[in-house]
Amino acid sequence: MEAVSCIFCGDRGTRPYHAENGHEAVACRECGLVFVTPRPTEGEMKRLYEGQETKVNLGLQIRNVERAVYEARRALDLIGRHVSKGRLLEIGCAAGYFLREAARRGFSPTGIDITGPFVQYATEVLGVDAREGTLASVELPPRSFDVVYHRNVLSHLAYPLDAFRQIHGLLRPGGFMVFQTGNVAELPGERWAGTNELDLPDHLYHFGEKQLRLLAERTGFDILDVRRYALLLHEPAPRAALLRLQSFFQTNGKPAPARKEKAEPFVVPNEVPSRRLLQTLEVLVDGYITYDLGAVVPKEGRRATLVVVARAR
Repeated sequence: MEAVSCIFCGDRGTRPYHAENGHEAVACRECGLVFVTPRPTEGEMKRLYEGQETKVNLGLQIRNVERAVYEARRALDLIGRHVSKGRLLEIGCAAGYFLREAARRGFSPTGIDITGPFVQYATEVLGVDAREGTLASVELPPRSFDVVYHRNVLSHLAYPLDAFRQIHGLLRPGGFMVFQTGNVAELPGERWAGTNELDLPDHLYHFGEKQLRLLAERTGFDILDVRRYALLLHEPAPRAALLRLQSFFQTNGKPAPARKEKAEPFVVPNEVPSRRLLQTLEVLVDGYITYDLGAVVPKEGRRATLVVVARAR
C-alpha cells in the first residue's frame, strides 16, 4: 500500500469522501479530485485484476460480445467525425473487440491491456495487435498514432498526469484522444453511502468535467467536446429492474445455478462466442436509455458518463 496526494494540488488538504471494501477515497479541498489513499501498488493491482478475487469477470467480458461491439461502433462513429483512418491505439483493450471493429473501419489498431488472458484471447482468437502491459511498460514508437482511445480506463490509472503526457508523446501533432469516464467528483460522497458502487480500490481516481479540463490543460491537450449522458440505469429503481432483466437474459428465464464455493481457474476460449438475440435486444434498450434519453434529461446532480474529444497541441 502507498499513500498519495492530489495530482493537481499536492498536500493542500483533503476531506473524507467515501469508504468501501476496506479502502477510503478522499476529496481534495482545493480542486475536488476524488482519489484512493492509501492505495495498492501497481503490482498488487495487476494481481487483483488477474486473480480470482478480481471484480473483472474475465469470462463474462469475453462472452459479452454484443455490448462490446455496440460500444465500439458508437465510439468509432464519434472518432470518425475527426479522423477516418490511420494508426489507432486503444488503452485497456480488454478482449479486443474494439480493435477488431476499428480494423474493419479501416484503421490500423494496436491495443494494450494489463490482463494477460485478455491479450491472449485478442491476439490468438481475434487476430488483432494486442500487447500485455501498461503505457509505461509497452514500447510504442513516439508520434506515430493518429488517435488514442480509452473507455472507463482513466479511473484505473495510477499516474494520470504521466499517462496523459505519454499519450501526448505517442500522438502525431494535432492527433486526437477520445475517452469516456464518469463524473463522480461532481457528486457528494453521501450519494454512495452504504454502496460499493465506486469499486474501490479498482478505481483509483474519480473526476468531473472540471478536473478533466485541468488534466488536459497540464498535459498538452485542448478539449474540443464533452458529451454528457445521464446514467439513468444507475438510479435505484431502474437499476433494480435492469438487474432483474439481466438475470433473466443470463439464465434464459431459468433459475440461476448455485454459486460454487471456489472459482475454477479461467481458461481462455479458442473461438468467438456466438451472438445472442436476447442479449442483443438488452444492449439496444440499454443503449437507447443511456445515450438517447440520457442525453436529453436534466443532468444536474445525476451520475453521468462523460465522452471527451481532445486534440494534442
